Amino acid sequence: MSSHEVLLQAMRSVLQDVGIAEVPAAGEFSLGVKKPTLYPGAVYGFATRLSPADRQSLFEEAQLRRLCQFADIEHFRPIEGDLHPIYWGKDKFLGTRPHQHLGDPKGTGVIRLSTYEILKDKTFACVSLTVADYFLAEKRLQQKFPDLLKTTKERFAR
Repeated sequence: MSSHEVLLQAMRSVLQDVGIAEVPAAGEFSLGVKKPTLYPGAVYGFATRLSPADRQSLFEEAQLRRLCQFADIEHFRPIEGDLHPIYWGKDKFLGTRPHQHLGDPKGTGVIRLSTYEILKDKTFACVSLTVADYFLAEKRLQQKFPDLLKTTKERFAR
């Protein structure tokens, strides 16, 4: 099974366990209201396959930057096999947040994936699901499969 299929299956399993409905990214809206809403929001995740040495290196690099979610590497467990959750997030405007996490933008709180040396040659799985409750969905994914990286507004200085 491909990495994105494993990630998708894991995400759907967590959502199903807590009764959060996955909903289609389709609906109706009215321009007559003050803030029209197109979709209820989404939850997304980034994961990559890591060898034990790469897992250790990424954990140490994140700790050095003070952008690690936890102090003990034992909390950084794979979803399945060697596929590790790097970050879970929620997105009110579909597709915007996951895209921002890839670079090193000024003033935006993101994980800055491209700035991690150990991740330069990795292939990532990224899945985004439109859900009925994106706040709870993100929280439950983080509880079931703790993600490694924290966001920061500071650009990475090389």
